[in-house]
Amino acid sequence: MAAATGAMAQSTVTLFGGADLNYRNVTTGTNKFQGMAQDGIYSSRFGVMGTEDLGGGLKAGFHFEGGMNPDVGTSGKFDFQRKSTIGVSGGFGEVRLGRDYTPLFTIAGIADPFGTNGVGSSYNLANGMVFDNTDATLTPAQQIADNAALTTATGGFATLVGNTVTLSDSNAVRANNSIAYYSPSFSGFTAGLMYSFGAENTGTTNRNATKMTSLKLQYGNGPLTVAFGNQSSKGTTDTAKLATNFLAGSYDFGMAKLSAGYKTDKLTFVGGGDSGTIKSTILGVSAPVGAVTLKASYVARKADSDKVGNQFALGAVYDLSKRTSVYGTYAVLKNEAGYGNTVGSAAASDFTGLKSKGFEAGVKHSF
Repeated sequence: MAAATGAMAQSTVTLFGGADLNYRNVTTGTNKFQGMAQDGIYSSRFGVMGTEDLGGGLKAGFHFEGGMNPDVGTSGKFDFQRKSTIGVSGGFGEVRLGRDYTPLFTIAGIADPFGTNGVGSSYNLANGMVFDNTDATLTPAQQIADNAALTTATGGFATLVGNTVTLSDSNAVRANNSIAYYSPSFSGFTAGLMYSFGAENTGTTNRNATKMTSLKLQYGNGPLTVAFGNQSSKGTTDTAKLATNFLAGSYDFGMAKLSAGYKTDKLTFVGGGDSGTIKSTILGVSAPVGAVTLKASYVARKADSDKVGNQFALGAVYDLSKRTSVYGTYAVLKNEAGYGNTVGSAAASDFTGLKSKGFEAGVKHSF
């Protein structure tokens, strides 16, 4: 009995999760969405994690986490794709292996008070891009050939439905087959480094497909937080690579916290050809008023020197407890002609420079 009790004291296993449901109303041109939605300020999830004390200051740990759809009661293919890691930690820091968030992705929460969730998130505009690739000077057959060449040349960073192009990075949030190191804090300085081996290599596929490196350097001391990240991803072929830099910071004055971020995404075609840089600017403020936190943000994006669009968001979160909150958010995203980004749930009906505006009000609970 004593031996069993001692063994159990050395290990912990925790079930955790939460749900976020809201009423959402989004209009983008003539397309509209009205109804139940989820993940306004928190990504609904369920998971299990644990640690084992190995002695000598070392610990082993695991973290398996999957998404869920509480609006319809399904698990969303509960396969731990949100996070699936195992690792060892100690005075040297932590080493983690598996599918995990990239170090660069975690910088977004410093710059944006809305984070990466909901109609107010900066990632509606600053992560990926939707545009029209129609060329009126080409015949329909030539346009099809031109679009096929585009998707091939970008190495999978661009996907195409008709003439609608979505530019995105499969490693923007998480990376498969990764190994990462996170340092302890040195007077407020921390570092994180990740390498992903990319797609499963069977010996018949491109061995460089979706390989990635991601780095974050951060300083946090009292009210000040500053972070810089760099990430480089290879495409599904050797034709292109994407490099991202992200600089963000925040300062908490007590009555309000100000935040800002500047992000660049540069797509380069291997062996020559045109390359382009997309630039995103994020400004944010959050202010606690008792149990309520008021939030606002502004996001603007350019593709080289051309404007892509801008977004303005306002929101409020009322904490009923440490684990339960109610919230409301309103956002307006203005596209420039040729682009079709949205605040979510309603795709652009055309590419004439539409506004996408949305409101959501909901409740979040975690355990």
